[in-house]
Amino acid sequence: MAGIQKRVRASGTVTYVVRWQNADGSEHSKGGFRTRKAAQDWAAIEVEPKRRRGIHVDPNAGKVLFRDAAAAWLESRHDLKATTRAAYTGALAPTSEHTVKRHKRLAKLRIDNNFGDYPINAIRRDDISDWIARMLAAGKKPSTIRNAYFLVKQVLAQAVADGRLDSNPADYVKLPTDHNAGHVRAVDDPAMFLTPAQIAALVVATPWPFAVATHLAAWSGLRAAELAGLQVGDVTLPKLNLNPNAHAKPGTVRVERTVAWTGATPTAVPPKTKGSRRTVPLTAATTSHLRDYLAVHPRRNDPTAPLFPSVSLTAQRPTGVKNPAGASAENQATALAKLTTAEASARLALDWSQPYRHATMYKAVFRPAVVRTIRAATVSKDEAAALPPGLTWHALRHTYASLMIAAGRPPLEVGRFMGHAKVTTTLGVYAHLYTDDHTEAMSALGAMETGPQHAENVVPLWG
Repeated sequence: MAGIQKRVRASGTVTYVVRWQNADGSEHSKGGFRTRKAAQDWAAIEVEPKRRRGIHVDPNAGKVLFRDAAAAWLESRHDLKATTRAAYTGALAPTSEHTVKRHKRLAKLRIDNNFGDYPINAIRRDDISDWIARMLAAGKKPSTIRNAYFLVKQVLAQAVADGRLDSNPADYVKLPTDHNAGHVRAVDDPAMFLTPAQIAALVVATPWPFAVATHLAAWSGLRAAELAGLQVGDVTLPKLNLNPNAHAKPGTVRVERTVAWTGATPTAVPPKTKGSRRTVPLTAATTSHLRDYLAVHPRRNDPTAPLFPSVSLTAQRPTGVKNPAGASAENQATALAKLTTAEASARLALDWSQPYRHATMYKAVFRPAVVRTIRAATVSKDEAAALPPGLTWHALRHTYASLMIAAGRPPLEVGRFMGHAKVTTTLGVYAHLYTDDHTEAMSALGAMETGPQHAENVVPLWG
């Protein structure tokens, strides 16, 4: 049981000290109480209940900095995949000078900037709530805010479990939500779904070999990391049939791995979920594209070779013309979009020995191709080929789902081909794309209906 000691300072002031011993034999104390009752009350609430449960009581435990607590929490998470660990490490890391220069307005909203130097027992619910409000005011998406918040909450939850905090200050903090937020978020933005004509226009504007990757993404629904993880041996192409009247058998791609990057080193990691490891059948056109592509693939005979190569941009030849005074350099996507598809292809340096980094391909190939497609559609006045300006790569996956649904495929099949762990995920995201057609049901019901029956002594007033 905790003991109470009376102390008299040189000034004559009387204070009381609580002293106790933990199960491991270590002795601790906390002073500064002005009355014996205050010391007894504190011991009854903060010491005795924990000692009875065998919990180590240390009044200084909560003084550890959030930055150090976060590092210890991350080190203890042996269950994290390499990609998740890298994302958490980046989110919790101190803000670099490079980040400050590029995102000066948003740099102050990073986790370490707000909580890194604070002792965890000094963080209050109001501090977290104010941080969330500032992120929302800065224009961050609700999903981004929630991800950052739950990371902070996990670190503080571990501090509670370790006895450093009595309660989690992140509990009961109100979070911003989308109008359709939940466990799965419905995709109801029309810009997320392309038509076959738009896909074809985008493929034409994309340099080889990523024109093939773009076509495959839109007609197979593979995630970006899954596409980057494909190897030559994952593609199965049927033998060409000598009978021109026979139906062509579909090819398939097998999803076995994704690619995670640690610095400049790619690492093969398991797919996102158990359902992500799958075989996806391909359309006849996609099968034909892959057959032609593999015919010229430099490492087509090596089943472990990356299906699509690593890519980087070669340096542009200097023109010798300076920018006008006050003019800034063009955005990379805008500048590359001015090139023809052939000229853009000539700017790509391909390395067939390793898979591509999606972020690099996105900036050097995909975004310029989107802008190039929009410009071409504007010049030709072809509205059917025009793309949404903010089109993202992930929209190709949503496009595949919409095409499957338009083809009449049931949710279970759509979810299986897309690698969803549960069909509820498919329904949660795409249920609104399934239009209700009650024609067949109403016809069957109507067949059971008969005309009005009248007794012999009843004269119908009409007809």
